Amino acid sequence: MGLLGIMLTLSVGWVGSLSKRRLQNAAYLMEGDLRLAQQAAIASAGTGPQAEFCFRPDGYDVYTVVYQNPASRTLPVVGNTIKTANAGQEYPSEISVTPDPVGAVACTVDASREAIVFLATGAPEFPDTNSHGITLALGGQSLSITIQPTTGMAAVGQ
Repeated sequence: MGLLGIMLTLSVGWVGSLSKRRLQNAAYLMEGDLRLAQQAAIASAGTGPQAEFCFRPDGYDVYTVVYQNPASRTLPVVGNTIKTANAGQEYPSEISVTPDPVGAVACTVDASREAIVFLATGAPEFPDTNSHGITLALGGQSLSITIQPTTGMAAVGQ
């Protein structure tokens, strides 16, 4: 009976550890892809585009946005798709991803979806000077990715 109790305790701990590792892997993948979006915005700075990290219910897309009128930043059109990440492929589909609604704006490709936008300077386009981010949750555990307002740097935290 004691052996069965020990095995049950170990299996519960192992399952919790596995969930935590899956959540961490998804958070670090997303952190890297935020950096990818930021670098894409900076790399194309001469032509006036920006990059968007656009959330979908089943993943997210990273793409450039080019303005037909760069001087006034009007008439945006979607440029190149840099990356598409799908839940169930790149990260487990049971992970819920929630962007901070204050820091997110409407995606250019679909205004009903939320996006984190990076300007040609590499800074995110936030409405204020506060840090904003993304929360990932799985099995009662959660992690957040915080994005700094002036540098655009993203970091995974608790």
